[in-house]
Amino acid sequence: ALFKQGLGCLGTLYSHQHTFVLRLTSFPDGHKAEDQAEGTNVAKYFDRGWCYTEQSWASLTKSGNLSLDLGKMRGGKEYDWDSLTDDCTQDGGRRPPLLPSAFAAELEKKSFTNGKDDKPLVKGLYEAAFKEQFGKATELSYANLGWGDAEAAQLAEVLASGAAPRLEELWLQRNEIGDEGCKALAAALGKEGAAPRLE
Repeated sequence: ALFKQGLGCLGTLYSHQHTFVLRLTSFPDGHKAEDQAEGTNVAKYFDRGWCYTEQSWASLTKSGNLSLDLGKMRGGKEYDWDSLTDDCTQDGGRRPPLLPSAFAAELEKKSFTNGKDDKPLVKGLYEAAFKEQFGKATELSYANLGWGDAEAAQLAEVLASGAAPRLEELWLQRNEIGDEGCKALAAALGKEGAAPRLE
């Protein structure tokens, strides 16, 4: 009973605006998958259902520097906080949020040890976390993530859905969003009810 109760809280833990999520998306240099103990899941991080779900929760509403892909770290480089967040959020290190329907479609391509039970479970958990976090968000900070037009269009889909009715501030500075991405965002935010408090 406690395990199931704990599972029900995972979405809140990973998606909460004030929690850090550190993802190790690749093995360290020199590590060999065949050296793993027998029965160990050696599927790539991005092919695993639970890993994908945790990453997706962490991409909802938290500030960009609170979800880091440690697999982006470079061997031999000394890091301080600024260089760590720069390296670990760029080049896909932090993806834009997905609508629950888009998440569910992508989840079908992922592997689970117990997919029959886990897929429907995580779809429901993702949708609950999505509604919880966007429903209460007054500020979204997706600054300095290296996002371009494709990421802006993905964010625009979320905003156009009306998922963030309390949104007052949206931070996207220091990205690489061009004209097409700006048009998609403007169209989304221009929809009635999309973000009525945003100025």
